[in-house]
This record gives sequence, C-alpha cells and structure tokens, in this order.
Amino acid sequence: MALAAIGAAVLALPGAAAAQQFWGQGYAQPNYGQPSYGQPRGDWYGDRRARFAGYPQFRGVEAHIRGEIMQGVRDDLIERDDARDLMGQLRDIQLQEAREFRVHGWNLPDDDQHQIRSRLDQLDRLVDQIRDES
Repeated sequence: MALAAIGAAVLALPGAAAAQQFWGQGYAQPNYGQPSYGQPRGDWYGDRRARFAGYPQFRGVEAHIRGEIMQGVRDDLIERDDARDLMGQLRDIQLQEAREFRVHGWNLPDDDQHQIRSRLDQLDRLVDQIRDES
C-alpha cells in the first residue's frame, strides 16, 4: 500500500511541476475575485477600471458643444488651433466631472452641478461667438 502511495505521488509530481512552470512564464495566476493587499476593494471588473463617462445631465450639452466645434471646423468657421483649444477646455470640464465623481459618486451636490453647468454654458457661448465671428 505504501508503494502505491509513493507511485501516485511520483506520477503527480510532473503535472505539478508543469503547472508551476506555466504560471512562472509571465502568466498571472487567477485570483478568483479576491483583492490583493493594498488594492482597492469592491472593484468587480478585476484589474480593469470602469471608465467614468460623465454625469448624464451634462452629456447632451457636451455632445452639442463637441458637435458645434466639429461642424465649425468642417464649415471653416473655426480654425483648427481654436478647435483644439476649445476641445481642451471641454476635456478640462470633463476632468472636473471625474474628480467630482471620485468625491461624491453619482450624488453630485447642487453647487457643484451649477458650477459645471455654468462652465459648459460659458464654453457653449464661446464656441458660438467664435463661429459667428467668421
């Protein structure tokens, strides 16, 4: 009986060695959803972070501004350098949204909501002004 146990162990040894070698070649071992020490908890996407796409109440205005900028470039009403600057300003507002999301989550306070809306309205007026000057 002891010989049978030793024989089974000897037969299992190459399989264990092959598995160890496979995981050692740069392939990540699965963690089965268990967060490792020092990693944020509650992230059901594993190592991928879900990208924040902006607050829904601002998406329409942002799409409108983006569309006006792109249409202005196509119609030669906005120079490409100006369009690049305007799109940069829009990205700055979106970065502010992302920062607010990290702090408040989906419950954006009214004062922050008004500030973002004000910046978007100001950018929209600037885009209209640049388009009208041409």
